[in-house]
Amino acid sequence: MGARWRWPAVLLVALVSACGSAQSAPAGNPLPERTIPTRQGPPGAVLTQRGDNTRLGWYANETRLDAATVSGGGFGRKLSLPVDGKIYAQPLYFPENGRDIVVAATEHGTVYAFDATTGAPVWQTLVLQPGARPFQAATDHVAADRLCDSITPEVSITSTPVIDWSSRTLYVLALDVESGQLTYRLHALDLATGKQKRASAVVAATVDGSGLDARNHQVAFSAKDEQQRMGLALVDGIVYAGFASWCGLAPYHGWLFGFRDGDLTQAVTYNTSPDDYAAGLWESQAGVTADEHGDLLLVTGNGSFNGGRDVGDTVLRLRRQDATLRVVDTFTPYDQECRARHDQDLGSGSPLAVPGHDELVLSSKTGSVYVLDRNHLSGYTPLADACRHKDRTDVDKIKQELAVNTIDGGMWGTWAYWRGPGGEFVYGSGSGSKLTQWRLGADGRLQPAPTAQAPEAFAFPGAIPVVSSDGSKAGTGIVWTVDGRTGATLRAFDASDIGHELWNSDRDKVRDGLDDTSGFNHFVAATVAGGEVFVGDQSHLEIYTTL
Repeated sequence: MGARWRWPAVLLVALVSACGSAQSAPAGNPLPERTIPTRQGPPGAVLTQRGDNTRLGWYANETRLDAATVSGGGFGRKLSLPVDGKIYAQPLYFPENGRDIVVAATEHGTVYAFDATTGAPVWQTLVLQPGARPFQAATDHVAADRLCDSITPEVSITSTPVIDWSSRTLYVLALDVESGQLTYRLHALDLATGKQKRASAVVAATVDGSGLDARNHQVAFSAKDEQQRMGLALVDGIVYAGFASWCGLAPYHGWLFGFRDGDLTQAVTYNTSPDDYAAGLWESQAGVTADEHGDLLLVTGNGSFNGGRDVGDTVLRLRRQDATLRVVDTFTPYDQECRARHDQDLGSGSPLAVPGHDELVLSSKTGSVYVLDRNHLSGYTPLADACRHKDRTDVDKIKQELAVNTIDGGMWGTWAYWRGPGGEFVYGSGSGSKLTQWRLGADGRLQPAPTAQAPEAFAFPGAIPVVSSDGSKAGTGIVWTVDGRTGATLRAFDASDIGHELWNSDRDKVRDGLDDTSGFNHFVAATVAGGEVFVGDQSHLEIYTTL
């Protein structure tokens, strides 16, 4: 989309050249000495999007499902549990009082808890306010009285909730229409009963700024301008929620809010573009990433970048300070201005925090691949007339950079990781291209030649892979994806060689097929736990296992 640029390219290059790398980490910002856990709960529990705050997507405690059992003919759908709307949020899973519980949330605004073994309902809660209704894509106007059909027919709960295991609280962010006004609320539900534990918190804020929608040097959050898709995160007692746009319609900003998990008071407000607009936070619905020091690691979408407060197409390390987040370190690719002109978001996908290497792996709509030192992101290295040199891989001062179109079709999704007997691997795909497997070298760099590819190309947005395994045990690694190429299909691949598809739900569509009667839920991710695979579709929570 177009953008209202405050900093011409020549001026920006001159400014950054004179002042050094924009927003590189100051020498006085070492990593905090204290550490906090990046996951909580018992082994095998899935309490947040992609399993833990690193968003690794590796369910490494799966002892019941392996390549032989999934491919041997005895694997399929056990239960199809009806719900009242589409499921975009990833199902969560935990043991409670001798039962295994799975939680699903719908775009109608209802949260369900089911017994994962029998399918019996445990509780269900409609979180909409009395008299309110879900957002209706066909009639409710957003952003200067326009419509957005990125999710239809209704929108309420899109982001994956998060569970605080210590207090047995489920946090859910929902949109509703209250007396004609779009309103986001954060809800705290009792994990055992589904009842509201306290009054919900309305998302609202104002920050200083001179952006596109500023009034009297203030920029106010507006639900009409902001769609919330990123999974919630619980980090050091704060529940975080990130926002981006409705269908890319201006004006909007990247907003990140934090609420105290005890009383839901708003503790953190951060805006990625207070003096312009855009730089949204959505990351293909992956959750906010946090490291063991409690720092947040985010990547923004296209938008203005000026070496100051506007941070379009930028990886951010953020640290909580007072009522906001302080930028501790950044990475902005040399071709950022070119990206912003042509809607080539860096933040179309999400960063993968690779264990043991202190690094991030990410791609973008251009299909370039970046491997960053997580503790020294490297700031911004400008290059004049970058649009004429978009194939360069030697400008950014980072650990590794692979060229444009390395991810064929550009990445709109997430990476997944597995450490098996054959080494360490990452998996990702572009829109309209094949899921691809790369081996990591001993230093964490990707070996440029892929190890394997899945047999068929995936439709937009590409594969959103997760991996299950019994640790690094041979024969147990499985890559799971949901493919929208011919409706909606759950697929399983051998993690040691994804050229070998183990199973897919269309082989016996009557028994195993996903509900795709009204389309495909983009960015949906499977949850694997307790020998079962959970997938949300148009009107059901589907549960697969050995039959």
